Amino acid sequence: MENNKQQTAVEWFLDQLIEHRIIIVDKTTYQVKYKHEILLEQAKEMEAIGKEMSYDDGYAEGYKRALEYMTMSIKNAIETK
Repeated sequence: MENNKQQTAVEWFLDQLIEHRIIIVDKTTYQVKYKHEILLEQAKEMEAIGKEMSYDDGYAEGYKRALEYMTMSIKNAIETK
């Protein structure tokens, strides 16, 4: 909402493009910048890094649990003999 009037989705979208300098308003013309492509590429990189981190964390946790299980199994085997 702006000035107590409800914006349409298209008006809001245009305002966002202008606010984030994806579109530059120059008197009566609009100059389109390709910043959205840069932002999209950055978002894709961030998503890939996030997936790698969660995979690495999961692998490390799984490895840790496997070692704990093996340690417990060895201790149980020793105690029963």
